[in-house]
This record gives sequence, C-alpha cells and structure tokens, in this order.
Amino acid sequence: MFSHTEYKNIINLISQYLPIVDYKDIIKKGLSEFCVIRHDVEFSLDRALKLAEIEKQLGVISTYTVQLRNNTYNALSEKNVNLVHEIKSLGHKIGLHQNPPLMPERELKLYVLKDIQTLEYYYGFKIDRYAFHRPKQEQLKMYLDIPGLINCYDKKFFQYFEVEKPGELSVTYLADSNHKWKYGYPMELDFNIVKKLQLNTHPFSWTEQGYEKYGNFLSLIEERKKEMLYDMDSENKAFPKELLL
Repeated sequence: MFSHTEYKNIINLISQYLPIVDYKDIIKKGLSEFCVIRHDVEFSLDRALKLAEIEKQLGVISTYTVQLRNNTYNALSEKNVNLVHEIKSLGHKIGLHQNPPLMPERELKLYVLKDIQTLEYYYGFKIDRYAFHRPKQEQLKMYLDIPGLINCYDKKFFQYFEVEKPGELSVTYLADSNHKWKYGYPMELDFNIVKKLQLNTHPFSWTEQGYEKYGNFLSLIEERKKEMLYDMDSENKAFPKELLL
C-alpha cells in the first residue's frame, strides 16, 4: 500500500464514478456529485511534487496545503518556494495548512489571514483556501467562514462527525492520517451510495515503492537527513565531507 501505483489506481477508480473537481467548482456549480482531493503537506514538499506530477499525468487537479509553522520543513526557503511554484505550474491549487490554538472566532480569522498573507508575500500569488491541521472539535463545529477564502472543512465538502461511519453522511471524508485509512479505504467505496467525496492524503506517506508505516518513516528520515547534510555542506566550507557518505 501507499505506492505511487496504488495512488494511480485510486484516482482511476474514483474518476470512473465521480467527477474530480476543485472546491471552487462545487461552490459555483452546486454539484450534487463530486470528488475533491486535498493533500496536507506535513514533512516533505519533494514527495508532494511527485503526487502532483502523477495527478498531472492523470488529468487531475487537486489542492496542496502548506504549513508555514512547520518544524520539519521551511515553507519559505528558496528550495521549497520553488517546489510550491512547480506544483502550482502543474495546475494545482495551493492553500494554507494551519494548526491554530483554540481562540474566539474573530481572533481565529485574523490568525488564518496573517499566515495566508505571509505565504502570498513570499510565493507571489494569491492563496484562496485553508485547511486546519489536526483540527479540534470546536474548530470543525465552527465551520469557520472567512469572506474570499475557502475553508476545506466547509459544510459543502465536509461534515463534522464523531463516528467512523462516513457512509451515513451526505459527504464522505476519507483520510490517510498516520499512514492509515481510518475512515475507510478508497478502493472499497460503494459508489452507489457515495456521491460526494473529499479525499485527503498526506504526501509523506506515498512513495514509488510503497512502505508500511515503519519503513516509510525510515525512508523519509533518510531523505531529510541527506537534504540537511548537503545543505549544511553547501553553506559551510568547513563541513566534514566524510559525513556526506
């Protein structure tokens, strides 16, 4: 599981039954049947780009939400800004992925807006959407509405639920959080019932080979370790070359 081939199979299956569209299409057209795809980028923009390229090959447009306050990657580094632009150049949408503390609605709106404005300044293009990272119940129930922005947890594409039976909801939400399909596996969906679907993946889980959870994190750590070492080497002439081996 979690190989690029499996991801292609998931997309190909869904596209046989539902149109894969953007959030804006749902808002403008009031679609009664759809699949919208979101990718929450948590550890690796490099892996996100791989999925974006696969989707381009399949003729699919999706949304990639980026964290500004992430401890494992710098969303504003030159390399990652370039990766974001590459993803966008493939036709995909870029959004904010944010983990705000609990706060009143008015303050939460300002918190989201400030981070979006920061990303817009350094990315050089408009960002019109956001999705909460590890959303708290209070934030999901709020269905936060900020004029001019799309909340990926809006009622049109998501329903807050406290049970693990998405088939009972008018909008089915599937996510591969923690390298596990907690709410159901896309390849086992009953499309006689599922007419509205939001698919949320985390690109760090997906590789060419496909790994179980432990092996996936080992491979991810190795990738990030190599990146860190070569970045340190390029920034400092005194960096011991033997550490690059």
